[in-house]
Amino acid sequence: MENDHQQDVCHLLYISLEGLSGGAASRGELSRIWSLELQWFTPGDADEVVVALTKGGWLTESEGRLAPSYGLELSRPPLGWQPTLRSLMGLSEFQQVPPALPAPAPEVTRIVDEPKPMPRISDPTPSNLPPDRAEGSIPQLIGMIADKSALENKEVMRRAQRKRRALGPVTLWMALALVAREQGLDMHDVTTAIEA
Repeated sequence: MENDHQQDVCHLLYISLEGLSGGAASRGELSRIWSLELQWFTPGDADEVVVALTKGGWLTESEGRLAPSYGLELSRPPLGWQPTLRSLMGLSEFQQVPPALPAPAPEVTRIVDEPKPMPRISDPTPSNLPPDRAEGSIPQLIGMIADKSALENKEVMRRAQRKRRALGPVTLWMALALVAREQGLDMHDVTTAIEA
């Protein structure tokens, strides 16, 4: 049963921190994500979960930012997974694994490699495949969504990244199209911008 609760923490932190700068967030950001964006908890309950995970050693705080403790393996939850307040509030302390001392690096002869292909925006791994033709329209698409929905560019991008984390392997332009649809924009204009 305890392993199930630990798995819940790993799923919760994966969803909450994946894609954020440095894989860390402030206490307020975590509470906002859990209560307002994902609507899993009330704002008060979300604050209590943050405190419980920090006190239990599941999160470590540095310069006002919370990150998973060393040795905690975050994992993507199955589709439809949702945390329960009871499982997160009754956790035992996280047993940290002390970091191993690095082994001395062996002498390596430097070999110059061929330059690797640049990763595409929508696919972070280098590839020899032709780039997605819609990638060039991403800045214009962000601007169009921001203008027509009265959101800032940064907020449009944040919402698109949240959709990518929730849906898995989705291109950035598709996530932006979903944000546009959510904002009630004319999808003909969106597809025209993508195809331009």
